[in-house]
Amino acid sequence: MTRTIRSTRTGTGRPLAAAVALVIAVTGGAVSATPAFAATPAFIGAVTAELPERKPVSMPTGNTLRGGGPSGFLSADARQDRFFWTRYADDVTVELPAGQYRGAVGSDIVVKENGPNSFELYDMATGADPVPLDTAFLGSSTRLLRSAGQTLVMQALDASGHASLHLVSLQDGKVVDRQVTGLPADAKFVTYDLNEPGVFALAYTGTVDGVAGKWLAAVDLSTGTITSRHVIPAVAMDVAASATHLAWSERTANGQLTVMSARHGETATVRTPIGTGDWVRVDLMGDWVTYTRTGGAAATAPNPLFPLKARPLAGGTPITVMDSTEALFGAGQVHGGTAAHGEGVYRIAPGADGKPVATLRASNGRATVLNLTGQQVPAVLDFRKEVPWPTMTWYLNRDNALVQVDLTHKATGKRWTSGLDYAYGDEARYTTSWDGAFDDYTAARNGAYTWKLTAKPRNGIGPDLVRTGSLTVDSGTAPHDYSDSGAPDLLVRNEAGRLLSYDFRQILTQYIAQPERTDRGTGWNVYDRLVATGDIGGSRFADVVGRDRTGVLWFYQGTGASLARRVQVGGGWQAYDKLTAGSDLTGDGRADLVATDRSGVLWLYASTGSATKPFAPRKRIGGGWQTYDRITATGNIAGGRGGDLVARDRDGVLWLYLGKGDGTFTARTRVGGGWQQYDEIIGIGDADRDGRPDLLVEGETMDGAQFLSFYKGTGDARAPFSARKKLWTLEELNNDRGLVF
Repeated sequence: MTRTIRSTRTGTGRPLAAAVALVIAVTGGAVSATPAFAATPAFIGAVTAELPERKPVSMPTGNTLRGGGPSGFLSADARQDRFFWTRYADDVTVELPAGQYRGAVGSDIVVKENGPNSFELYDMATGADPVPLDTAFLGSSTRLLRSAGQTLVMQALDASGHASLHLVSLQDGKVVDRQVTGLPADAKFVTYDLNEPGVFALAYTGTVDGVAGKWLAAVDLSTGTITSRHVIPAVAMDVAASATHLAWSERTANGQLTVMSARHGETATVRTPIGTGDWVRVDLMGDWVTYTRTGGAAATAPNPLFPLKARPLAGGTPITVMDSTEALFGAGQVHGGTAAHGEGVYRIAPGADGKPVATLRASNGRATVLNLTGQQVPAVLDFRKEVPWPTMTWYLNRDNALVQVDLTHKATGKRWTSGLDYAYGDEARYTTSWDGAFDDYTAARNGAYTWKLTAKPRNGIGPDLVRTGSLTVDSGTAPHDYSDSGAPDLLVRNEAGRLLSYDFRQILTQYIAQPERTDRGTGWNVYDRLVATGDIGGSRFADVVGRDRTGVLWFYQGTGASLARRVQVGGGWQAYDKLTAGSDLTGDGRADLVATDRSGVLWLYASTGSATKPFAPRKRIGGGWQTYDRITATGNIAGGRGGDLVARDRDGVLWLYLGKGDGTFTARTRVGGGWQQYDEIIGIGDADRDGRPDLLVEGETMDGAQFLSFYKGTGDARAPFSARKKLWTLEELNNDRGLVF
C-alpha cells in the first residue's frame, strides 16, 4: 500500500526517538557536540547486490528520485516543492516537513538544507529526530556538493577563488571537518559526482607537478585523500569514480561523444565512441561503465542516448540495461523505465551471466511505452450540419506522442486521415474533429467505417501504439444525393450521352485540380429532359426521371450509390414544356413533381412513395405560367410550410413562390433580374450544410465555355440568395460539356 502522511516533525505515523539537542561551539577549528548518532563510519555502505526479491513498492506518481539507501528512497515533487520518503519494507510513503532535501547514494540519511551553512540530518532508517549540522565555520563561500550519508562533501573558496574540498561529518557526537589533501593550491572545481558509496569523483583545473591542466580525481571519503588522479582533456564533461576506476565523457567540437575509462594508477584508457550529442551522463557500476542521457521519458525528439547502456570496463560491446532514465544514484537507485516493467526506481546488479540487469524496486504506475488509457469515439457520426463537427478523443499515458487516426469507409475504401491535437492539462488527451469530408474533399459516405489510431513516441522509446475500432456514418439522405453521403451531387449528361456525377462538396471547396467523377453509364441521350427528383419512390434515396422523345416518362429509383433499372411511368408527357421536382409541396415528407403545359397551366404530380407507380393523378394548380421559360424546385428555401419554386420570366427576372404545404403557393416575390445568362437553374439542396437549400446555375461565357456558379440560400424570402460564387467550367470537370441537372 501507499499512504502519504504530513507532519512537521515525524511524518511517519509512529513515534520518533527523543530529540537530541546539539550545542555546537567552534573553538580553534575543533567542533564538538553532544552525541546524537552512534559512532559510525563517515559513510554508510553500499546497497548489497543480494537484496531479497520482493514485489515493487509504490513511487509517488510524478515524483523524481533524489537518492536513497537500503531501507527506502527519497523522491521529490518539483512542481509543488515537496519531498517524500518511501520505505521498501512496508510500502509506506512519508512526506517530509517543508524544505529542501538532499538524498545520497546507498544511504538512508537525508539532509535538509535550511540555509547556506545550516543543515539537518534525518536518519530515515531509525526514524530518529533530525540532527542539526552547522558549517558556518567554513565561511560564507561554502557550498554543499553532495551528501554521503552523515558526511557532507563541501566546497570552500579562498579570497582568490581557489577551491578546497571539505568532508564535514558527525562522528562520536562531534562535528568533524576534514579537508581533502592532494589538491593543488590553485584548484578550481569543474564538475563532480558521487555514484559509488565512499568514492567522490572530482574534476578540477589546477597545477600539478608544475603542469597546468584538467584533472579527474577519485576522493576516498573515509580517509579524505585522493587515491587516484588522471589528466583529462578540456572537452571532458561528466565524470565518475569507483574504488578501482575513473570514467568520463568527452565531446569534440563537432559533437562526437566518447565514453572513457581508466584503472586507478594507469594511464591507459578504454574508449567507446557513442555517436553525436550535447552531453551524456557517465557512471561506474561494478565492473561496468554506464552512460545515458536522462529525461528521455518526457522528451519530444528521439535520441539514441536515452537508454541506459553499459560497457565492460575492460572494453567490449555495450548492452542496453534500461530504455530511459530520469536520475541515477548509484547501482542501487536508478530512476527510469523499461518497456517490460514501466517507470520507477530500479536496482542494477549482475544477472546470471554477469551482465547488468535492471530490477524494478518501486513503480510509479506509468508505462515507459505508449499505452491507450481511454477513448471517446461516437458510435455514429452525422454530418448534416456544418457545426459542431463530431469529435473523437483518445487518452494516452503520455503527452509526447505523434498521433494520427485513419478512418476508412469499408464499402469504397475512401479514407480520412487526421493528426490529433494534444489537449494540454493533466490528461494526455488527443482529440480531433471531422468535418465530414474524405482526404480528397468528397463527402463522407454513409455506412460502416474502421478507424485506426497510430501513436508514435516522439522520444523514440518503445514501439508505435496501434489500436483499431469501428463506427458508422449516418448523415441521412438529400434530394440531390446520388452517392449515399447525405450531401448533394451534381449530375451531368455529356454530349456523348454518358451520365456522370460529381460530389458537389468537392466542387464547392475548389481545393483540387480536377474533381472526381462517377460514370453511371451511357445511352442517356434518348431523353430530351432529365430531372433529379429527390426521393419519390419510397427508397429514401434520390431518384431520377427522364422523358424520351416519344413523350414517355421513365423512372430510375435511387439505391444510394447507384440507380435501379428504369420503370415506365407512362406516355403523353410531351404535353409539358417544363418539368421540375425536388420540393415537398404537399407536406407529406416526399418530394413532388410539377409540370407546365404549353398553355401555361401548372400541374402537380404528388409522389406516392411507390417505385412502380411513383405519381398520383395530376392536380391543376393554376395558369399563367407561360410567362416563364424556367421553373426550378428548390426545396424549402425560405422557411415556409412547404417546398418552394423559383421561376424565371422571359425578361430574365427570377421570382420566388413560397409553398404553403398543401400543393399551392403564396403570391410571387421578385428575387432580381439578370438571370437570363443561365441555361440551367438547379435546386442543388443544402450544399454547405447550413440547414438551407442552395441554388446552382450553369451558363455560357462569351468564349463558349459552360460555367457553374453557386448561390447560397439565406432563408430570407425577401432576399433568398447571397452573392454568386463562381465555381468551375464544365470543361474543367474532365471536359464534360453537356447538360447539368
